[in-house]
Amino acid sequence: MFYPEKRDGYSRIGKIKTENLVLNTPTLLEFNGKPELQVDFGKAPYALRFISETLYERLKPIEKEISVLTGLNVLSPRQILQAFEEKRSTKPLYAVAAATTSNVALLFYLGADIVDNILAIAKAYSGLYFVGDIEMNVFKLKKFPCSCQYCKSRSLNDLSRDEIYEIAAGHNTEMLKLEVEKCRHLIEREELRNYVEAKVKLHPEMTAVLRVADSYGDKKYFSRFKKSRCHFSAMESANRFEVSYFLNRALECYKPVTDTVLLLPCTARKPYLTSRTHRHIRSRVRINVNEIIISSPLVVPREFELTYPAINYDTPVTGHWSEDEIAFVASWLRRFIEKGGFRKVVAHVEGGYRKVVERALENLQIEVVYTVEDGILGEGSMERLREEVAGLKGFDLYERIFDHMLRYQFDIEYRNCRYSGKYPEIEMLKGKERVARVDVRYGMLDIYEKIARILLDKGIYTVKIADFDFTNTIFAAGVLEADENIRPNDVVVFTSNSILGVGIAAMSGGEMVESEKGIAVRVKRKYPV
Repeated sequence: MFYPEKRDGYSRIGKIKTENLVLNTPTLLEFNGKPELQVDFGKAPYALRFISETLYERLKPIEKEISVLTGLNVLSPRQILQAFEEKRSTKPLYAVAAATTSNVALLFYLGADIVDNILAIAKAYSGLYFVGDIEMNVFKLKKFPCSCQYCKSRSLNDLSRDEIYEIAAGHNTEMLKLEVEKCRHLIEREELRNYVEAKVKLHPEMTAVLRVADSYGDKKYFSRFKKSRCHFSAMESANRFEVSYFLNRALECYKPVTDTVLLLPCTARKPYLTSRTHRHIRSRVRINVNEIIISSPLVVPREFELTYPAINYDTPVTGHWSEDEIAFVASWLRRFIEKGGFRKVVAHVEGGYRKVVERALENLQIEVVYTVEDGILGEGSMERLREEVAGLKGFDLYERIFDHMLRYQFDIEYRNCRYSGKYPEIEMLKGKERVARVDVRYGMLDIYEKIARILLDKGIYTVKIADFDFTNTIFAAGVLEADENIRPNDVVVFTSNSILGVGIAAMSGGEMVESEKGIAVRVKRKYPV
């Protein structure tokens, strides 16, 4: 029986429990001796499905508790993704004879829960020795460069060929085991994607799989909000779920209130308003217009800067923008400007940022003024900026932030409140009662009873549970119904005949209903019905 505990996209942490065994997933099955888990591999690899589906159906594994994928190494990137998409379910997924130290993170990212050391052993007996992510010819080594229990800096001159193979097999297994443990840690921290983007660069075929994966399949398991920091360091970063969802959803929810927009560069510190640059600008110039911050690969209206991933990301800052970066960011900036219906653009940018603005505004019939004369924070630049935004009617920024975050997260509106707190730890109050607050850990809103009851009335982000006693955790076995739009880490409202509460989803809504075991919701607070 499989007990899922946490998701990070398709990857997940859980426990496999049998009568005699408990395995923490993701896990490595070792075939040096008797394998820990008995699995039916069938009489034909999954790859046969692409040659003769009828024959594969006759010869495929009998999958009771575990889904099995065999023959992955002979499939094309698109076939690999098709295989994972078809096999993905509430059962643990075993990618057979496919894992090496360089690709195992990608396998887990695609949804594998179990891998083995079969390929690592096969490579060892082909004379290949794992050194980190690199495979070296073991017979070109003078001594083993590792101090694991198998190598211990032993000289190859004293060993027979069979002994060298055996040592390499043990060593390769240890290196793979270490990589699996690393991935488990990264999934727990919701940082596996950052690691995968770095790893796939070692092999073009792995890069191809990741690129296809970003445009393939249902992304219902991917979280809109996370505690982890996004590292946008590769071309593939622009295609990751967090970026595409944020840009599309923010554009959909964007409702500016002024006919002038101020464009500003991003800063290393997040959220932007806590940075020295943006604080200095606001200390010198009264900003009474809508603002959009330009970054790569994000375009962030000020109203969304506390929303994930805008609140928590890093991107390389070199002063040089590639043509791909300029084209991508400019296309999104243009969409936001068009959505805002702005009459005038005040661009307080220089260098690559200015190139982005110029590209975005090509052939747009709109007034644009560039205000940087002697650097972003120069005295002349500040005076020029002040002239362009002076005298315009202001608005309550905190109100605009909550208004946009409520729309982005729940697609609801709730107004006529007051706002307090020290940025970015701000909250929305109705009288003396807290209605919502910004959860800066996740880049989302945490909600209280008034909003919870609105969601319950609308039937959105709700989980119906049976009447039973619980403390901090609601398990899937107790879930009767769940909104299918719920994603892991979403704030949800759970309800029964006797209780109403707010929690954070650990699964997608569909999984909560389909799963027999595992954590569905982590409870934050409860109210009487």
